[in-house]
Amino acid sequence: MLGGFPAKGMIAGWLKAGVFEAGKGFAPTGEGTPQGGIISPLLLNIALHGLEEAAGVRYRTGIHAGDVRDGCPALTRYADDLVVCCHSRQQAEQVQARLAGWLAPRGLAFNDAKTRIVPLCEGFDFLGFNLRRYPNGKLLIKPGVTAIKRFRKRLAREFRALRGSNVAAVLAKIVPITRGWCAYYRTVVSTRTFAALSDYLWKLTYKWACWSHPNKPRHWLVGRYYGKFSKFRDDRWVFGDRDTGAYLPKPSWTGIVRHTLVKGGASPDDPALAAYWADRRLKVKPPLDPHTVGLLTRQDGRCSLCGENLLTPDQPPQSPEGWERWFLQVTRKAIMADYLVLGRQPGTAARHNRTHLVHATCQQRRQSAGTARRHHIAQPGT
Repeated sequence: MLGGFPAKGMIAGWLKAGVFEAGKGFAPTGEGTPQGGIISPLLLNIALHGLEEAAGVRYRTGIHAGDVRDGCPALTRYADDLVVCCHSRQQAEQVQARLAGWLAPRGLAFNDAKTRIVPLCEGFDFLGFNLRRYPNGKLLIKPGVTAIKRFRKRLAREFRALRGSNVAAVLAKIVPITRGWCAYYRTVVSTRTFAALSDYLWKLTYKWACWSHPNKPRHWLVGRYYGKFSKFRDDRWVFGDRDTGAYLPKPSWTGIVRHTLVKGGASPDDPALAAYWADRRLKVKPPLDPHTVGLLTRQDGRCSLCGENLLTPDQPPQSPEGWERWFLQVTRKAIMADYLVLGRQPGTAARHNRTHLVHATCQQRRQSAGTARRHHIAQPGT
């Protein structure tokens, strides 16, 4: 299957290296990969390389490079999930037969239960999205109904598990989940979905508050957990913690930012295209609040203390769970607002009198150094 792939020996070594699981110890791997192993997508990309050509996809050259030629099918693949858009049912059946013949020598086959041919007017789900051409002729991509139901069930399950916890624990758990899901679907037609989720979240938070304080009246619950927590939103029905000021952003606040297509067959692993991908990442704004995005833009995305990138300049996550981990590991642990004095002090530059974004570790080191200096100054002279 790997054929003449340059790293064939290395990958073969990985497959036989075994796995180590916490609580279970070491387990040898004579063949195959563990369920959910991070190497699986790499192996699939190697094994399925050439799938487009086998399906009959042909691209134009010259100034229209990257565009599919007229009459050819268009194939989109993510790991082992793929969609082929054809001009007729007959062409779709021919493409399916060609791909089945191409996969057979590689020991692969279509999953009959998940493989179907449907007209675009009926729509289909792919990677959590629903693609459908409506009677007015517009092709709209929306969050899939199944994905929405699954997300709502998860939210309900998380809130039930948080019964008995304080509001800080609720925010710490729910905020990354909701922001990660909204970040994944912010590039498609999601405005109505986000509005419906905002209403659903309000019901869940209010139900949690009633369960936590069964003997308190409604006005007490509202005064305790709801208010105008965000200074950038004129909304007094925001769920939050009055002690810390933390709050739960509403999904309806998420702005829709359309996805920009990648040029032709550009790969992020191609060293010759490093400048293209770096420029592309700079143009994609992170799914943060407008104030934080403004600070990032003003600082050119760099920490004002150490000068390094505030956010990891990697490819954006490709799933709601990936975005959830992004919010947990990057935004909550990597950066923080450094609220400096607003009035200019003698001998200080004007830029030091504004709010900056800095690495949490840089801020901690600065505070530690300041504490050490104060202790040194306070020591009596000898």
